[in-house]
Amino acid sequence: MFCTWLALSTSLIVNPVSAAVDHNDPRQTLNVIYPKPERELDNWYPLELLKLALKYSGQAHTLQSSIKMVQSRSLKELEYGELVNVVWSMTSIEREQLFKPIRIPIYKGLYGWRLLLTTEDKLSLFTAVKMPSELKKLYFIQGHDWPDTVILSDNGFQVSTSTSYDSLFNMLVKGRGDAFPRSILEVDWELKQLDANAHITTVPNVVFYYPAAIYFFVNSQRDDLHNAIQTGLEKAHQNGEFDKLFNRHFAEIIASAKLQEKMIIKLENTHLPHLTPINNSALWFTPEKSIQFHKSL
Repeated sequence: MFCTWLALSTSLIVNPVSAAVDHNDPRQTLNVIYPKPERELDNWYPLELLKLALKYSGQAHTLQSSIKMVQSRSLKELEYGELVNVVWSMTSIEREQLFKPIRIPIYKGLYGWRLLLTTEDKLSLFTAVKMPSELKKLYFIQGHDWPDTVILSDNGFQVSTSTSYDSLFNMLVKGRGDAFPRSILEVDWELKQLDANAHITTVPNVVFYYPAAIYFFVNSQRDDLHNAIQTGLEKAHQNGEFDKLFNRHFAEIIASAKLQEKMIIKLENTHLPHLTPINNSALWFTPEKSIQFHKSL
């Protein structure tokens, strides 16, 4: 909250009084503060999209980063709304109760498209697969508290977990799991970071899919900021600028995933908040209609 301290006579000691800012006054300039990530990124898509939304919001605004912070801290700071007043994160029932979501998936659900990382010596376990049920004999590696872990388990898959991100790749190399599902947005970068001697590759014929939404969230008291970002994103969808930005960042990644060559196994995600706009096809990435989906169960 932004406060103006009222100066009173120095001979009188009083409690300071704050003059409230009317966030519903359209004449007010929005002071937007997003969390600065630990790792510097060029052409950072969420930030570019946020700038686009604010541009089309019709609202005067400033935009600045906070100090560097991890996501867990940024979500905690969002509760107070001072160091940070907007974040982007995977939605959940709990987060939608705590913050105000702008229910427009900023990645169009791409984080729910999961390629499978495996070691070269285990590729044969997957290339012979004809039915999704065959995969339920294998073990899939995930973080112990990741939402993906619950989704895989709910759909009948066996999951091996660890608390450390780096150790998940070590588990794969040491044979303590058969595959590590990763978003198509993460796979290329992660493979480049791995030692070539790890002999990790992607499964060429299988991809998992489940609906997953990453939203912009704002502090629960900031209707003004929520309305501005939502208005801007809706206009960007309508005038095509959202799709232009999305395609500039992800068209090549989507093409390299070669989804048309894979068996797409659709998983149920029963943990999505009930207001998720799952039936609004304009908000989600969908592959060519010729691609066949396979239910996991």
